[in-house]
Amino acid sequence: MLAGMLRSLIRRLLRVIVVLLAATLLVFLLMHAIPGSPWDNYSDSPRALQGLTIDKSVQLELEHRFGLDLPVWRQFTRYVFGDFDRDGDFFCGVVCGNLGPSTQIRGRSVQDILFEPPEGKTFWESRFGYSIRLVLFGSLIAVGLGIPLGIISAAKPKSLLSRSISVGLAALISIPNFVLGLLAIIVLASWLGLIKVLPDWDIPSHWIVPAAVLAVMPMAGIARVTQASLLNVMHADYVRTAHGKGLAPARVMLVHVLRNALVPIVTFLGPALMEMFTGLLIVENLYAFPGFGREYWEAVLKLDYPMIMGVTLIFATGMLLVNVLTDVLCELLDPRIRAIKLPGAP
Repeated sequence: MLAGMLRSLIRRLLRVIVVLLAATLLVFLLMHAIPGSPWDNYSDSPRALQGLTIDKSVQLELEHRFGLDLPVWRQFTRYVFGDFDRDGDFFCGVVCGNLGPSTQIRGRSVQDILFEPPEGKTFWESRFGYSIRLVLFGSLIAVGLGIPLGIISAAKPKSLLSRSISVGLAALISIPNFVLGLLAIIVLASWLGLIKVLPDWDIPSHWIVPAAVLAVMPMAGIARVTQASLLNVMHADYVRTAHGKGLAPARVMLVHVLRNALVPIVTFLGPALMEMFTGLLIVENLYAFPGFGREYWEAVLKLDYPMIMGVTLIFATGMLLVNVLTDVLCELLDPRIRAIKLPGAP
């Protein structure tokens, strides 16, 4: 059995590698299909607004330095696998963890910008660390509220409270997070004065609003999936038997119903929590949050090719690994899933 699980894990990891290569190629081609270049596409640059352009000889030198004068296929293999620099020395590409130099921040690589903290700070003060902390806080809110709301609405599905929760969840799912973020700024900052328009991110309480805005849509989805999964299990024979034995309703719900309804909930948790990383692009810009989502937004505006590719690869890798972890957890929670996947299973 252990050997079978190991073979299954290896197959999943191989699929992860193939999907990463395909995603890298797709994003690479789409990125180079955008008109312009990193030197003449500053959509928010004062130079562009004044009609100033970079000297042609300087642009050619920059393109040669960053390898942008090479054919597209050569640029792709150079980025993924590596190439020889102008001095004839070989440098390794993404396969060695080298995300390349930023075209907009002189002398710094993408991994330094994203993962290197300021002097005297820890990893959690880096751009990636800030984003990870915000996602973790948002995950606590999403799971901490989503699962209890799902349990409450499933316990008495026809009650006024359950119907009110369902209506509220449907409303939250239908409102984009950038609308919620703007409403939070208008109401909480401008009208009520409960939060600052320019927060101090060293104060933990200032993280509550952006984390809540980030968590709203995943929380609503988790609550609805939890409710539906519990309702599917509540009419099973063993649940009626547990009620017939005189067990307390709360014990039946938590021990017998919730335990056997975990697989659909866990399956949904992975993509729902990774959805927060896409929400970072909006939330971090709304609240001037110093994370990598804001850096990605600016990289797209300025066509910083290595930064766009680096953040995309990080996100894609995280999503794929979360999916693999979700599959493994589901098999551990319900051995029947693993039995179905074994050779010769009916």
